[in-house]
Amino acid sequence: MNGFRRIAGIIFAGLLLTGSLAAGEVKNVIWIIGDGMGPEAMGFFMQGVRYAGLEAYPGKVSNLETLMNGGEWGLFFNNTHDTVVTDSAASATQMATGKFSRPEFVGMDYNSQPAETLLELARKQGKSIGIISDTYITDATPAGFTAHVQNRNQKMEIARQIVALAPEVVMGGGQKYFTTGENKKLLRQAKKKGYRVALNKKDLAAVKSGKVLGLFAPEAIPMSVELDQYPAIPSLAEQTQKAVELLSQNEQGFILVVEAGKIDWAGHANDAGAWFHEMKALDDLLGYVKSYADKNGETLVYLNADHDTGLGAFTYRHLGKEKAMQKTAQGEVLYGGDTDYASFDAFRQFAQQKKSLYNLELELKKMPAAQLTPQYLQKRLSEALGYEVDINEFENLSDVSGLFKQLNKSRGLVWATPNHSSLPILSVAYGQEADEFTGVYHNTDILPRMKNALGWSEE
Repeated sequence: MNGFRRIAGIIFAGLLLTGSLAAGEVKNVIWIIGDGMGPEAMGFFMQGVRYAGLEAYPGKVSNLETLMNGGEWGLFFNNTHDTVVTDSAASATQMATGKFSRPEFVGMDYNSQPAETLLELARKQGKSIGIISDTYITDATPAGFTAHVQNRNQKMEIARQIVALAPEVVMGGGQKYFTTGENKKLLRQAKKKGYRVALNKKDLAAVKSGKVLGLFAPEAIPMSVELDQYPAIPSLAEQTQKAVELLSQNEQGFILVVEAGKIDWAGHANDAGAWFHEMKALDDLLGYVKSYADKNGETLVYLNADHDTGLGAFTYRHLGKEKAMQKTAQGEVLYGGDTDYASFDAFRQFAQQKKSLYNLELELKKMPAAQLTPQYLQKRLSEALGYEVDINEFENLSDVSGLFKQLNKSRGLVWATPNHSSLPILSVAYGQEADEFTGVYHNTDILPRMKNALGWSEE
């Protein structure tokens, strides 16, 4: 009898130990990549929500701040094998594969060898997989998880490889890469693999199970500041919600990678209003995924960026006596005699913006100079910004690019570059096994940490 009890005790202890290990394994991963979202973009957005009295945030707390306060933070470097600064292709490849790569390489290590990605590994584990982007689905970041090519510009080949991999969910822009030239029959092949093709919100809502290929724009989905002009296009949050609905039908779990890609585009354009709107689109998405993770209990949410773009921030500036008197007369608070430390009014202006200034600049540069009268410029700029602009505040109106630089300066905004920087990147992990992603690391360390969180053995 004592021997039986001893054996039973050993078995029971073993079951407890096995159970405790299994309980720590993540079933689902929702990995959100804010393309170009450096720490300054995150701080810029959260500060505006907290202190600018924005109508969209009456509680003065963003979903991003809530996620960060409830999660675990890390700081990571993203240099490639032999460059300090990275591009999206190399960064996505390194994150997806755990291998060092080179700029413009997709799904290949620095020796030009194909490297297995997280999504390919997940498929072997019996999980459903999905990829979403609000740019185009063949762009560098989603391609880094789904394809293996020498150059990120091989978008037609990337489209073919996406269909060959056949993730259960594929959504974004880039319809033309699946319907033209050598790929004009690619949608037919996709349908043979079981895909339902969705071109708008109505199509997407009709998909209740199985695979979906959502192609919502010929190339990139429009910027968030302009998205209300395209009511048939589902938002990034809506796409993600449908993806989770479909992927969660697999009892083995799922891996979903979502790119908020146009934070990068706004940074390249040094357009703070568009930057704010793209961060808000990401924030709306975070509200949904946090809620899902809280209810599900088996999901890891991982938020990071591939690199920083723009290095934008507010700064103070010396106005000079005449300008300072004008500002004071308008009710602005100045310090140090003529020092403008920037106003939270700028955030309220960002929230009103209706059009990407990059797109407006392109339009204006194509017009004959004779048509660019002060009255016309004031009209177009006011329409884009969503409030009445006084064109008399600006100098040399014939210099369109200079006009937008003066607009930034008038708000106290500075941008270090229109390009990527080497700034280290913040990560936020929330939910199951979030503590795998604390400390200082490199983006090639993300995949090994993700595998640990998922309980995948190295074999």
